[in-house]
Amino acid sequence: MFVLSSSVKDRNFLLVSGMLIGSQEKINITNVYVPKKTVDKLALRNKIREVMIGVEGMWVIAGDFNVVRFQEDRKNSCFKNSCARNFNDFIHNMDLLEYELKGRKYTCVRDNGRKLSKIDRFLLCSNFFNKSPDACLRGLSFSLFDHCPLVLTINHTNFGAKPFRVFNSWLGKRGYRETVESAVNSQEDVSGPTDIRLMRKFNAVRAALKNWRLECIKKEGEIALKAEEELEVLANLMEVRELNEVKEWEFVENKKVLLNFESQKCEDMKQKSRTKWALDGDENTKFFHAHVNLRRASNLIPGLKLNGNWVTKPNRIKSEVMKFFRDRFKEEHRVRPNLVCENIKRLNQKEKDSLITPFLLDRFRDPKQSS
Repeated sequence: MFVLSSSVKDRNFLLVSGMLIGSQEKINITNVYVPKKTVDKLALRNKIREVMIGVEGMWVIAGDFNVVRFQEDRKNSCFKNSCARNFNDFIHNMDLLEYELKGRKYTCVRDNGRKLSKIDRFLLCSNFFNKSPDACLRGLSFSLFDHCPLVLTINHTNFGAKPFRVFNSWLGKRGYRETVESAVNSQEDVSGPTDIRLMRKFNAVRAALKNWRLECIKKEGEIALKAEEELEVLANLMEVRELNEVKEWEFVENKKVLLNFESQKCEDMKQKSRTKWALDGDENTKFFHAHVNLRRASNLIPGLKLNGNWVTKPNRIKSEVMKFFRDRFKEEHRVRPNLVCENIKRLNQKEKDSLITPFLLDRFRDPKQSS
């Protein structure tokens, strides 16, 4: 599965670089043990940073970092804010991400269980994370050790159809409103209970919008590709001679097309990520894409521990989740007394009709004015 091409040995880390068989992608796997002294930690992180800058490919850095990122990562032990800040700065500057730990909250136990901390981690580059956002990082049993083993599993599990989303950028596009109205009107003559008719309308709108969206993507892709080709031609022409007014107008318009295309993509990614962020006033699509994958990874249920066994089959997981909520919200059937009412006065037909009689303006006029 892995072909070694080179390695770097250090007192506190071991780096192996090579290729993954089948994907032909270069990957660098680093196992670290960070010293306890703050000065040594900074020196080691700087050394790792220098190594990462000069090496291409995906990065996986795992091991004992001897520092936590947040205060909740420690229990009954001292939290050093400066160490955590330096560690978080290193992660941010090197564009590293990490999966949420499943199965355990802490990875290290000391003093017979009195002190707990999360100092063992998997840090991965954004390229690795984007390729496998549904990977699972799981902590196993401590057994005889004071550190629990960590297992990173990349397994693309199919849980069925994904939920359908409508993006705000669609609302202003040509054909969106007509597509929705046409789908709704096509279900007007459908008979049946109200909830079933509503569900059928939603299904019709969803199917119609899917087809409309595919056509939009195709058309927008063709327009963007044409704009890029024309810009390339104009760029080559600018190197030879000055552009006239018509060519300058074409250059500006093609730039507007590409900027609008990228802006819509960024708006969709922002809505997916459910976050509001701007760096120096610029929309950063890569940032929002990373947040989408972080949300996806944190919301993922890669497996459940049932009767001491780790279960990963989607059907079994969905069955257990449904059983959990069904037991939470089900109503116990109790023996209730019957309500017996005798000699109750009833409305006659004239009184019943008066309850649904339309309101008339004469009934609300002021008696003084009518007199």
